[in-house]
Amino acid sequence: MKKHVLLLLLGLSTAAPAFAQAPSAQQARPAQQQAAGMPGTTAPKGNAKISGVILDAETNKPVEFATVALISVATGKPIDGTMADEKGKFSITKVAAGQYKLNVSFLGYKLQTIENVNVTSDNADINIGSVSLASDAKKLSEVVITGEKPLVEEKIDRTVYNADKDLTNAGGNASDVLQKVPSLSLDNDGNVQLRGSSNVRVLINNKPSAILAGNLAEALKQIPADQIKSVEVITSPSAKYDAEGTAGIINIITKKDGGLQGVTGSLALGVGTRGSNGNASLNVRRGKLGINGNFGGNMFYNKGTMTNEFIGFDDPTTTFDESSYNFQRGETRPRGAFMNGQLGFEYDFNPKNSLSGGIRSNGGQFRVTNDQEVNSKNAFRTENFLNDILMRNQRIGTDYNLDFTHSFKNPGQELALLSLYSVTNTENNINQDLHNQGEPAFQQKRNTNDGANKELTFQADYTHPFKNKTMFEIGAKTIFRDVESDAFYRDIFINRPEATSTDKFFYQQDVYASYMTYGLTLKKKLNVKLGGRYEYTDISADLVGNDKDYATNYENFIPSVALSYSLNQKHTFKANFTQRIQRPSMFFLNPYRQQQTSNTFVEGNANLDAELTDLYEVGYSTFFKTTSINITGYVRQTDNAIEPIATLINVTEADGTERQATLLTFQNIAKNKTYGVSLFGNTKPTNNWTIGGSSNIYYVNLKSAYNSNNGWMYNINANSSYNFGKGISAQFNGGFNSQRIQLLGRFAAFSYHSLAIKKELFDKKGGISLGLDNPFRENMRMKNDVTAPKTPTNPSAYEQHMRINNFNRGARVSFNYNFGKMEQQKPPRRKKSIRNDDAKQGEGNGVG
Repeated sequence: MKKHVLLLLLGLSTAAPAFAQAPSAQQARPAQQQAAGMPGTTAPKGNAKISGVILDAETNKPVEFATVALISVATGKPIDGTMADEKGKFSITKVAAGQYKLNVSFLGYKLQTIENVNVTSDNADINIGSVSLASDAKKLSEVVITGEKPLVEEKIDRTVYNADKDLTNAGGNASDVLQKVPSLSLDNDGNVQLRGSSNVRVLINNKPSAILAGNLAEALKQIPADQIKSVEVITSPSAKYDAEGTAGIINIITKKDGGLQGVTGSLALGVGTRGSNGNASLNVRRGKLGINGNFGGNMFYNKGTMTNEFIGFDDPTTTFDESSYNFQRGETRPRGAFMNGQLGFEYDFNPKNSLSGGIRSNGGQFRVTNDQEVNSKNAFRTENFLNDILMRNQRIGTDYNLDFTHSFKNPGQELALLSLYSVTNTENNINQDLHNQGEPAFQQKRNTNDGANKELTFQADYTHPFKNKTMFEIGAKTIFRDVESDAFYRDIFINRPEATSTDKFFYQQDVYASYMTYGLTLKKKLNVKLGGRYEYTDISADLVGNDKDYATNYENFIPSVALSYSLNQKHTFKANFTQRIQRPSMFFLNPYRQQQTSNTFVEGNANLDAELTDLYEVGYSTFFKTTSINITGYVRQTDNAIEPIATLINVTEADGTERQATLLTFQNIAKNKTYGVSLFGNTKPTNNWTIGGSSNIYYVNLKSAYNSNNGWMYNINANSSYNFGKGISAQFNGGFNSQRIQLLGRFAAFSYHSLAIKKELFDKKGGISLGLDNPFRENMRMKNDVTAPKTPTNPSAYEQHMRINNFNRGARVSFNYNFGKMEQQKPPRRKKSIRNDDAKQGEGNGVG
């Protein structure tokens, strides 16, 4: 432990200075980008300070870049002024003693005057609290601005998709939401990709969550869309973030208490042909204490068909010399039922100190039945039989966090002490009944894999602003991660004793990290941020029954550079560089060999190394009138990428017979280079009509000694909404994902579209909506083609052709209602939180 503490302190003392990027205006709000001129009237100067925060009276959100003028009561003239930052906060310094008033204004809002601002001494520090600006409907109509956030916003370091503005999300889950986010795509199994890479880290409210450990695709189905406020895509994270997540970070922000006094809450219900959901939330804030909670559940159900053809060749140069053949066809019926709950609190001891904490729990069951007809031939035998498969994955995950924040006298100076404990328990079962038509099963397979994932995290962050508008940040973090897998295999026969075997795997990963960042603004136009992060990783693993233990450690220094330049407040240019590491998670490491079908196995590799990736990004964004456009070019290069490897193996059954099967595992074998361009924009042709869209086009080049593959890929998303008046609005969302290239083959293209119409009720406190999923297409057909060449480790080449047909047309009706009374506003306190974005996520298949 002393060694790790020494390394941590060494990292803190030697990390290179970093330049924190200064805030910039949101590109999608053009009319609000107009800078206000500061008055220049000569006035006596002093050492007093006046500060506060400016909020929208209706939404309680910060009003960015509002103008604050300091007016002398004696002369009635402005003597000083300033502009609020992106958090709505403002501060006027060097004020002399006297009587003043404040005029607060911003385009689209009514002028608000704060009377009786009395500075009684030369060194007074006056905080006027929150100032509420009411919407000026007349001005809004003149400039054709509704005051609502756009569906997609581009900020200096991230893209924000405001999910609560998208009607088509009602009644869905997190997978449905992420599918609509610019630069993101999901494959037919629900695996998330960012700019073509599945190496992403998904957080909830800037924190890791136990429900996202292991099988990410299934975990996302547990989160109801109605609880999601927005999704942030961070493609070039700064040194403050953990260095893992090759492609970047996806941060899901849920709806929660916004700092309002009183009691508020909401109810939401939805029923559909492919899923149903129900959610309730309650927020209570009295004085210094705020408590918020929510509880809900959701179900989904679907059906489909599939065929899986496998052909093995003794001689890969002869297409007709098949040594083995396997053909499977059948029907699939996925089902899922999940519950989720959260209880949190915040207590303000005084304006400088606060304590917050909470418990979040998610759990449920995902099951798939797959009735297959199998025709098989290999070097050992030829057989035809039926295989009834039931895959059932149960999981429950709970997060506990406790955070303390201290704010110093200097605005923006802050110390945060954070802690998080996460635990996930899983049970994966695969049952297979092999039988002939009309006969009892001649063999039953009962494979169970129980898993547990525990993480304990401590983090400290210190932020120090300087008078010259620079910002220095420093922090340290430790993550203690323990993972356990306990597998049990049973083969049950009619006329012979059953056969059993076990596999137990223990994995421990400890990470010690420190970082520094330093940011500044040059000539009010160029924002600069440099950062350095040091990480030390210590890993040990043990496969019970295997004499070989696994142990390794490594250290990394991760630099980051971010530049942003604003021209005429309408054009913004940015450039970023960082390195990312990708530690393999349990999904990739667990050597448990899971049999998914009669001829398909998946197995992890405990000897995998972490990936190291260089990320380069340049971008440009602009706006004119009611239109905003953003274009970004990027390069991503990984020299030891983890890729799936398929081999043909001989399997000895419990009855002594042998068969051939496909084994899928993972190795650090590939060089992955990706070059791409992403583009998105929003426009308002009329006051009631909004159109938006995004596209991501990239070229991927995969090379290894095993195989190589390359080609172009792209995904396109479009959305449009229209307000008909009288509380009626409609929305459309659709997209297309091209074929996906991987080391072993190409996976099918697919598309989606959805429509929704909503009617507001109860004086805008509630509403009812009708949604249609893929109304113009009954099902989605996908094909996956894999070619495995002959290699020293795979003496027999083979091909695999899979065809999947999912019935994804659906309809749903959703109802929501908001209740309660907001008594008064309080300034929202900026929150720090833990981000454990440090492990390569699994991509499904129920492993780990």
